[in-house]
Amino acid sequence: MIKNAYEKILDMESVLFLIGHIESPCTVEANGKTYNIRDFYLREAEILKPKLISSNAQDLLQWYIEKYKK
Repeated sequence: MIKNAYEKILDMESVLFLIGHIESPCTVEANGKTYNIRDFYLREAEILKPKLISSNAQDLLQWYIEKYKK
């Protein structure tokens, strides 16, 4: 029981980390142009989502994926 609760907390912590980067993505410079790397974080979110135990974390992550996906 405690392990499951701890895993759910870790799920939400991971999701909040990704959401921060999805909303305010880092930038990289290549060939004199600046690009944000939101798409990278969206791909990572898609990979992480099915591995999450917490349905609340999954739902929250899905909402942000849909909001920012092109």
